[in-house]
Amino acid sequence: MINRAKRRKRASLGGNRAGLSLVELIVAMVMLAVGLLGLASLSVRLSKQHGGAASQQFAALVVQSRFDSLASIHCQSLAPSGPITGSATTRGVTEKWSIVDGNDIKTITDTVSFAARKKPLAYVSVIPCRD
Repeated sequence: MINRAKRRKRASLGGNRAGLSLVELIVAMVMLAVGLLGLASLSVRLSKQHGGAASQQFAALVVQSRFDSLASIHCQSLAPSGPITGSATTRGVTEKWSIVDGNDIKTITDTVSFAARKKPLAYVSVIPCRD
């Protein structure tokens, strides 16, 4: 008789139940939905950052090309009578550069702007005059 009483008490407390209640199922679905929405927003943000990084990489490549081409010119030919400025657009990247004559150096400033970035990027290089 003692075993029957324990079984009844256990059955009334829900000790031998199997499965989930409706409330538990709804809570689990809401938690899953919140997690999936978080992953989706992270994916969108990462793809935007990846596109911006690719544009910035190309802009840096354009600037490096400009610096290399100006460094290959004879130093006395660069800005002999005052600052020289110029601009160019390459595949959506607009660059504006200036060359300033210094004391045995030439300072080149190249500012680039492109659609993925609101503020322009400025790069500065110094070419020593060894001749």
